[in-house]
Amino acid sequence: VVGRGRLGGIPMGAIAVETRLVEQVVPADPADVNSREAILPQAGQVLFPDSSYKTAQAIKDFGKEGMPIMIFANWRGFSGGSRDMAGGILKFGAMIVDALREYE
Repeated sequence: VVGRGRLGGIPMGAIAVETRLVEQVVPADPADVNSREAILPQAGQVLFPDSSYKTAQAIKDFGKEGMPIMIFANWRGFSGGSRDMAGGILKFGAMIVDALREYE
């Protein structure tokens, strides 16, 4: 969960983790007649490739805007499943580290 707000009148960015089970909807492939929509469960407090990319991008955006960041770090870790490894979890997880390193 990423957002902007004010704390004591000071604009800031906030990054928090979704604690509930989330369902990711993967649409059917229109080019494949046998393809069906899939619903994939994503555990709470775990960073998946899509959420890792979103987090890294938010940190970069907050840095460009000169906003302080409040990170509610209640993460259990990164997803280590084979589907997520193929989806780029290592690349997007490293993007978070790079964004934090470059944040001023």
